[in-house]
Amino acid sequence: MFFGMKNFSFNWLITGIAMAGIAGCAQIKKPTPQARAAPAGLRFDQIGRVTLFAGEPCTPQIMFDFHGTRSTASLAAPRNETDILTDAAKKNRRVHVLGKWRRGGESNCSYVEVTAAEVTR
Repeated sequence: MFFGMKNFSFNWLITGIAMAGIAGCAQIKKPTPQARAAPAGLRFDQIGRVTLFAGEPCTPQIMFDFHGTRSTASLAAPRNETDILTDAAKKNRRVHVLGKWRRGGESNCSYVEVTAAEVTR
């Protein structure tokens, strides 16, 4: 019986080492860089790609992340533009986005309220 307990402890040790090794190999997803907050009301006019917003937005209007050459921004859009941006996000297509910077309820919450969006080449 004593020999069985020794073997059991050894198996748990090996299992613990293996689990630690697996956890060490896990990739940590880095958060996307936040855009510098622009003053509310300032115009936004850029071309880039959009993705569906992943995570908990600072305001419920935010549905997309915009990735342009100059910045990254959260986007909120009305129904027609939402359809265009959703399609572009699914197909990884570039879009031209026009809008205005807005502030959310939290102090560090800035986003672009989209006024127009079109797929570009």
